[in-house]
Amino acid sequence: MLLTKCYTDYWVCGLKVTMAKVDIHYFNQALRCAQRQGIEREAILDQLGISLSDDAVHVDDHEMTRVVQYVWATLEDEFLGCTKSPCKRGTFPFMARHILTFPTLGQMLNQAIKCYSLMTDELAMNLQVKGDVAEFDFTFSHSEFDPDYFFREFWLIIWHRFSSWLIDEKIPLTQVSFNYQRPAHHQQLKLLFPCRHKFGDTSIKIYFSAKYLAYSGVRSQTELTQFLRRSPADLITIPGSDSSIKSQVLARLVHQEQVNFVCPTLEVLARSLNMSAQTLRRRLRSEGTSYPQIKDQIRLDLAMEYLRGKKHTISDISSRLGFSEPRSFTRAFKQWTGSSPSRYYGNK
Repeated sequence: MLLTKCYTDYWVCGLKVTMAKVDIHYFNQALRCAQRQGIEREAILDQLGISLSDDAVHVDDHEMTRVVQYVWATLEDEFLGCTKSPCKRGTFPFMARHILTFPTLGQMLNQAIKCYSLMTDELAMNLQVKGDVAEFDFTFSHSEFDPDYFFREFWLIIWHRFSSWLIDEKIPLTQVSFNYQRPAHHQQLKLLFPCRHKFGDTSIKIYFSAKYLAYSGVRSQTELTQFLRRSPADLITIPGSDSSIKSQVLARLVHQEQVNFVCPTLEVLARSLNMSAQTLRRRLRSEGTSYPQIKDQIRLDLAMEYLRGKKHTISDISSRLGFSEPRSFTRAFKQWTGSSPSRYYGNK
């Protein structure tokens, strides 16, 4: 599911552990899936007993779950009306029970691919390993039936969450690709997927370390029964380290409304996380990263998005990323990628 997670005094998009909230954008998109099929929004809310204020920015996660379940049941379509032909209800449970008998995540995902290839022509799934990176991509035959990208993002979440659930360990993503240009809600995507993003690709795709494909499945059929009974609620939960300090720092930095990327000092950031700068530095080090590395990761992500768009000069990008001058940005970009931004700009 597409969620923001409540920590202490701020919202972090991603996973449900305690008091989770869904951004109103995704709640509205789920309702529009039904509206495109002729079902009135207010009729749905009335039937489910959900009341929203005009200025609502979040809804409770259980309300989002109920809306998705309603759309599934009413349309009798697991693809939520976002494909040319529906996917019959029961397809995902059938697939899940089948793949659970295989020993490793890689084998389970390959079996899932075979299942969906037999059950629908709307979707092509592919898993491949390149070096030490696994690429899991999805191509929908008629993406025009998903005009607001809701189901494609929902599908990425499902497979990332479900894969993590199968091995009972969060799988960190290294990159996510989308087969559309950067949308207006791209900041939500950055919180949802705190990794490198690529827009305008040929398919939607998640990238992660191939080592996880060798991990053993640890779930029983009884656990799966409970999981399916609560679905899609459990698809908004990733086991493991979603509450890592790195993820909290990323969420703080990427959720900015201003044009220019601004980083607080380590001391200010640490206070916002209710710890000392020394503790924050130590905990990031224990997770194999540092505050400068996280800042560089975000700057590189933003720089490559700007360069791909070809709408900004090198000087403009340098200023937006908080560099004192274009030469400083150029040096940093070369260190990150081995190429100058002007060369990358020209090649793109």
